Amino acid sequence: MWGEYHPIPYQSKLKEKFLGPLSFGQTIWLGIGAVLSYQMSKFIPPIGSDIIFSRIHYFIPLAITWYLAYGKHPTGFTVGKYLIMMILIRFRNRKFLYRKVNVQKGGDH
Repeated sequence: MWGEYHPIPYQSKLKEKFLGPLSFGQTIWLGIGAVLSYQMSKFIPPIGSDIIFSRIHYFIPLAITWYLAYGKHPTGFTVGKYLIMMILIRFRNRKFLYRKVNVQKGGDH
């Protein structure tokens, strides 16, 4: 009978893989973080004389982009995808439609 059967589309739980275990979006985010970390290491000198802890601040951009790539927003999206969607929604082209109702022609009457 019509309306009694509604086929549910197949949704596999398989995750896309682009570069090893990383998806395309994760690869882009972590690549951006690596480039920012490298650029930061060219301009900001090491802090102190220890070989490891004097350079730990170079990993801050990589840690932020790792959070954007892997962190989950309550909506189910990753934080990076949610952030990009909010930016695109904010700067989208808008068309405001309005209608003049109960307005008489000819001034303030």
